[in-house]
Parts: sequence; C-alpha cells; structure tokens
Amino acid sequence: MFHDLIYRIRMLLWRGRAEDELEEELQFHLENQTAKYVQAGMAHDAAARRARIDFGGVTQDKERTRQSWGIGFVESLLKDARFALRGFRRNPVFTITVVLTLAIGIGANTAIFTLMDAVMWRMLPVENPETLMRLGIRRNGTTLTSGVSYRNYRMLLENIPEIELAGYATTPLNASIDGSSEPAIQGQLVTGNYFSLLGVKPLIGRAIGTEDDRKPNSHPVVMLSHDYWNSRFAGDPSVIGHTIRFSAMPFTIIGVTPPEFSGVDRGTAPAVFLPIMMQPTVMSTYENLIDNPINRLDWVRVIGRADEGATPDRVSARITMMMLAALEFKGGPPPEDLRFVLNPVNELSEIRMQFSTPLMALFGMVGIMLLIACTNAANLLLARAATRRPEFAMRLALGAGRRRLIRQLIVESVLLASFAGVCGIILARWITELLVVFVSVGRTPLMLDLDPNPHILMFTAAVSVLTGILFGLAPAIGASKAGVIPTLKNMGVGSRANFRHLQPGRVLAGVQIALSLLLLVGAGLFIRSLQNLNNRNSGISPDSVLTARVEPQGSDQRNLPGTTERLDRIYGRMIERMKQIPGVRRATMANSTPGKPTAGAGFRLTTATGDTIPVPMLMAYPDYFAAVGMPLVRGRDFNLRDLDPHSPPVCVVNEVFVREMFPAGNPVGQTCVTIRMQDSERPVVIAGVVGDSRYTNPRGETRPVIYMPFMHAPTGRGQMVLFVQTDENTRDMRPVIREALASVDPRMPMFEIHTLSEELAGAQVQERLLALLSGVYGIVALLLTSIGLYGLMAFSVLQRTGEIGIRLALGSGRARVVWLVMRETLMVLGIGIIVGIAAVIMVSRILGSWISALLFRLKPTDPTMIIAAVLGLAAVVLVAAFLPARRATRLDPLVTLREE
Repeated sequence: MFHDLIYRIRMLLWRGRAEDELEEELQFHLENQTAKYVQAGMAHDAAARRARIDFGGVTQDKERTRQSWGIGFVESLLKDARFALRGFRRNPVFTITVVLTLAIGIGANTAIFTLMDAVMWRMLPVENPETLMRLGIRRNGTTLTSGVSYRNYRMLLENIPEIELAGYATTPLNASIDGSSEPAIQGQLVTGNYFSLLGVKPLIGRAIGTEDDRKPNSHPVVMLSHDYWNSRFAGDPSVIGHTIRFSAMPFTIIGVTPPEFSGVDRGTAPAVFLPIMMQPTVMSTYENLIDNPINRLDWVRVIGRADEGATPDRVSARITMMMLAALEFKGGPPPEDLRFVLNPVNELSEIRMQFSTPLMALFGMVGIMLLIACTNAANLLLARAATRRPEFAMRLALGAGRRRLIRQLIVESVLLASFAGVCGIILARWITELLVVFVSVGRTPLMLDLDPNPHILMFTAAVSVLTGILFGLAPAIGASKAGVIPTLKNMGVGSRANFRHLQPGRVLAGVQIALSLLLLVGAGLFIRSLQNLNNRNSGISPDSVLTARVEPQGSDQRNLPGTTERLDRIYGRMIERMKQIPGVRRATMANSTPGKPTAGAGFRLTTATGDTIPVPMLMAYPDYFAAVGMPLVRGRDFNLRDLDPHSPPVCVVNEVFVREMFPAGNPVGQTCVTIRMQDSERPVVIAGVVGDSRYTNPRGETRPVIYMPFMHAPTGRGQMVLFVQTDENTRDMRPVIREALASVDPRMPMFEIHTLSEELAGAQVQERLLALLSGVYGIVALLLTSIGLYGLMAFSVLQRTGEIGIRLALGSGRARVVWLVMRETLMVLGIGIIVGIAAVIMVSRILGSWISALLFRLKPTDPTMIIAAVLGLAAVVLVAAFLPARRATRLDPLVTLREE
C-alpha cells in the first residue's frame, strides 16, 4: 500500500515525465510492429497503417493508462481548482467580499481556540509533560491548587519514595544591578531538584541543583529567565558570574533558562529563579518560613512524577493520610471530605480555572458568528449562481453530470474558505495579542505562548474546509437542478423574470436573523451583567485613587511582641509622607483591594433570624471610606484616638451588616463582636455605618463586613494596601509615590501601583472579557446580517426589474413599490425573529444554570434584553432592506421595458 501511494504521488508530481515515458512506450510498440510488417514485404506506409489498426485507439489506450495511475480524481480536482481561480480572477469584488466575510468568522474562532489551547491544553515545554503532576486539595467535589509548608514538603519528600517531588514559590523581588535599582520583578524560589525533575537544561551556565538546597541563606545564586536575560543583559553570555542584589544581598548569576521555558504556572513568567533556601533573605515580609513558619503554612507549591507502577490515586491517598496527621485544625477534627490529590499539572492551572468557563462561552458565540458568516457567503454564492445558470445548463447539455457540477462548485467554495482561513490566522494573531493585553489590566501581565502550533493550524484547516462545504453545499445543489431546456431557451431574454431560485436565499436570511438574535441577546446579557456590577455606588472616580501594596519586613506576623506597634509606626510614617506630596487629597490604608476583597480574619455571627453567617473583618486607617468613595451613613469614621492600642476598640460596619444583625434599631453604640486583647475579653462597639460597596466583593452580591482599626484588629497578618486620592495625573504620581515609600522603608518590596479602576478591572476580568467580546461579536453579526439582507434584497430587485417597470408604467405608486420589497423583508424578519426567540428559550433551558453562573442579577431569558435585541435587529434589518427598495422606485419604466 505504501509503495502504491508513493507511485501515485510520483505520477502526480512528475506528470510531464510520465506522459513523455508513455508516449515513448506507445511509439516504440508502433514502430516495432511496423518494422515486422516491413520485413514481411509490406510498404512502409501500409505497414504503419496496419500497425495502428492492430494496435487500436492510441488515445483510448493513453486514457486507460492514465486511469491505472490512480490520480484521475486528483487531476480532476486540480482542473476544478484552476477553473475556479480563473473565475475568481474575473470577479475580484465578489471574491474579496466572500473571503473577508468568512475571514472574520474563521479568525474569531481561531483566536478563541488559540487562547483555549494556550490556557487549557498546551503542554508545558518540559520533559514528558504528560506525566507531570501537581498537588492540589479537593473539598466539596472541587479541586483547587494548594500549597504546603516547607516542613510538610520535606516530610512528603522523605516518606513517599514512589514519587519524586519538587517545590517552588513565587514572590516579587526588588533587584539592584550595578548599584541601580530595578523595577519590581517576579521571582521564583525553587528546590534543588526542580530543574532536574522537569528535565529543563540551561541555555548557558548551570541550573540550580541540590548543592544549592542545603542550608538557609547559604547559596546566594540566581538563574535568569531567557526573556530577562535578553531584555536586561542584551543576551550577553559573559553575564555568568556577575551579581544581582536582592534585599541588599549579592546573588551570583549561574545560568540562563532555555527560551521556551517560563515556569510551570501557565500565564506567568518569572524573571529569575533562586534557591528556596534563600527565602529568609528575599521574602523579608515574612518570617523564616524554612525553619519556623507561623502563618504561611501553604506557600510551597508541589509538583512531582510518580514512579512506574505507582498510580496517582494511591499516592494521593498516602499524601492525604500524612498531611491530615501533620496539620492542626482549629475546633476539632479535619473535614471528612478533605483530600490532597495529584492531578495533571494542566488541570490544576489557576489561569485555566479562571478563564475556561468564559472562553467556552465565547467559543460558542464565535461559532454562531461563523454560521452567520456562512449564511452570508451562501447567499452571495446563490446570487452568483443565479447569474451562472446559463453556464450550468450548457455544461449539463454537453454531458457533464450533476455530481460533477456539484463537485466543481464545492471546490470553489472550499478554495474561498481556504483563502479566508489564511487571512483568519493573521487576524487571529492580532486578536489574541489584544485580548492578552486586555485581560492583563490591573494585574501582572499575562504571559501565554500564542504561536501557531499544529493543533491550531489543524483546527483552522478543518474549520475552513467544513465552512467551505457548509456554505457551498446549498448553492451547489440548487445550481445542479437547473432546467437545461428552459434555461437555454431563455438565454439572453427574460432572464430576470424568474426569481424563484432566490427562495433558498430567503431561508438563509431567516436563519441569519435567528442566529443574530441569539448572539445579540447573549451580548446584551453579558454587557448588562457588567453594568449591574459597576452600577453599585462608589461615590468618587476610581481613576483618581492609586493603590499600592505595602509589606514591610515581618508584616506577615503581628503576634510577635512589638511587631504590631512597629508596623503601625511604619504605616503612620508612610501615610504622613504621602500627605506631604503636592496634589494628594487623602492618604490612608486598608488590607483589602477589589483584587483581594476578603483578605484578613473574620467572625461567625448569629443574625437576627437565628442564622449563622461568616463575616469578614477588614483593617483600615482613618479616611479610608472617604478615599474610596464609601459614604458614611451613620455615626463617624475612625480617628487618631482609635489608633491608640489602649483606647476602647471600635468598628465600622456596612448597611448589609445592619440589615442582618440590627434590622429594627440604630446599631451605633451597640456591641458588634467581642475580641480578646491582652488576655481579656473586650467588646467592640459600632462607631459608624458606611454604605454598601462593591469593593468588598466586586464579582457578586455585597456581604456583611466589619471594619476595624489596624491596632485593634484580631488578625495575625499585617500586610496593608496604600490608598492615595490625588488631583494630579495618576501616571505622573506613580514614580513619586514609589520614591516616597522607598524613603520610608528602602528594604520593602516595591509592588506595582495601580488605580482603583484598574484593580476593579482586574477583579472583573471575566465579566469584562465576556462583555467586550460578546458586544463586538454582536455588532459584527448585526453588520453581516444587514449586509447579507441588503445584498439579497438588491439582487431580488434586480431580478424583478421588469415586473417593477411594468407596475410603474401602469401607474403603481412608488410607495407601493417600496411596500412590495419591504413586505418580503418583513416576512423574512418575522420568521427569523420567531425562530430566534425559540432558540433563546431552548438554549436557556439546556444551559440555563451554566449561563446564570456568568450573569449578575439577570436571567438568561430576561425579557428586557430579548425585546431590546429584537428592536435593534429589526431596525438595522429594515434600514438595510429599505435602501434597495428606495432604489427600485427610481427606475425609469420606459428604459426598463425597452431592456426587457
């Protein structure tokens, strides 16, 4: 079979040589037979004639030989393709219109598929990525990424020999090169076997090894990522042996990672890799997490490879048993459904968990948009086929089969879709890069490998071929049914009178309207959902407030003697330093941002109805509520007296808290909770009530919240967020704020500074992504539908020119002519809307719970959205149909009748 395939490929590629060899062989046999007859005494001419008679039809023999080569079908397809290309060259406007229409749909599908591939399926560039596992935690049927303490990592490493484990932790770093401070970079602390487990070889130098993973702070070495090496050191190989300072300690550069490797956390790209034993030096925010962890018991992420024969389930069971025995659970035994599990590293990717659902929703929407583009292209082909009916009839009359004609037209449509696929790949690259920038707002830039790979190319090729068949099949079948005798009889006269062949176009237009309505309703739901989230009160412009995380040394642990007072002094100096900057209206702190809305401790309180609910507790300094635009409804804000650790503890609550806990009275002055301070129970009195704010839960309903001053808050962690409200340009203020913070605490890590609106954008990235893309796809679908209907109505008017001319000549009013065309449009529009509404109801019933999870305060069948989509679609469609109807009224009856 293989040799037969090679033979056929050879015949196809070297057809000219095969024809020459065939001609030589036939000529040889003719000459040989002629020579025999000449030797028998015949004249040469008579001998040659007798040889040709004996040999039979030479042309027929050639054709039989060609058929034996097995390439007749391929040759026929190539001829069809050449014929189609000539036709495209003669009609460039038609070709460009169809290609661009399909390129939009194919490009959008390829873009979303590229993101899905990069986020969900693409394997890591490591050795045997399919066997790499990640440790996670499963509870209530949900599996999430989880970390362990370094102690527990060592326990698992030493007691479970059937799996090789490695650990890592990501942290921001302040770097200094040649005495010059660098912008904050992302670093990764790794165990000594991290690179050997992954099978990643350094591009130059050596990788971090077990010799660097023995004692804390003993091996200050660093490995650069390829991107950081190129951007900061211009790819200079002599950088090996040079030093970079982190937290004032020099680290020696020992190697550079290969260009394809950027860690195992998809979407992130650490700039440097350091030994995990250097944690006490470079993570100065925290205590020594290697030897004596107090708070951070989950900072080490664990990956591993099980030995052959060791199943992940069995190893997971052993890990669960050891971890549950090692962990301490407050208030009783561990939950019965708590399990530690090993899952493939791709399945426990945080970025996959965040974006897989919205990407699947968008993939469905771009699929609908592609169907709309297909129906549009099919209508264009139907119109073109109507003008080619004499050609088709002539070919059928000359002996061409209907299947042969259908194949010719399918080849044309597949070629058009293939051209669109090439354009779609180019368009998809632009779309994906813009989307990555869009979803990176308010967060560390998302790093994804978006280069086309075989999966993407195969997907685009398959979509292009299927699209070509889909939109080309109906016109091809319709063209093959052309009546030969009636068509040839009417060639050149009356060809415009018969417009019944446009009926399939009307059906496709109705399908287009139904699909557009479905897409518009979806887009309206996602946009309205984002508006519902953003319409909750803020009071100020979030663009005028800058936020910056501040984590001085030791701020992870407040419970050590004197730590809380020391941190409070640092934070107080930072706030005062901010207030000295010209243009700053307010400066304050809290431990919460929209990107991390429930940071901190919390309480479980019993409501007025007897229900027990969790209530988060957030730390704040005076002026926080005014700075972020949370209005004071009752009572007062915190003041300087509340910052005194010896003053009576107070709190501020939000309106939801009041409705849950004090539905019948004034909460100001009432006891909120009781906390333990200095070995005594002390009541916390409510000093004020603030309005509900989306900042505490930007992606859902507002919950009860308790705000307490930093000094009184019963929590073990002290990291805070600085809020600076300014009248100046926020972009110009960022370096000023960074410099002022460094003057207060030079050793503090410098995080990125964002506006409050950027923080909100980062917290609502799923909703923003769905709203933006669904809105764009809805507009494109509306545009394609209007263009398709305009083309159909324009061609219908062209086909009915004679009828319209007669009506005008007989005295019909122009308004009646307009109604003649618009009546046809209204019928198509009405059927399309009815089918579209039925499709909306059907989809909502099938995927109702899944879609509802993506919406906020909306139902999938929200009548307002359906009515708005119907009215918007109807308005655009009617305008598109009115233009050719209006043109029809301008026809000159005499000219029209003369032409007919």
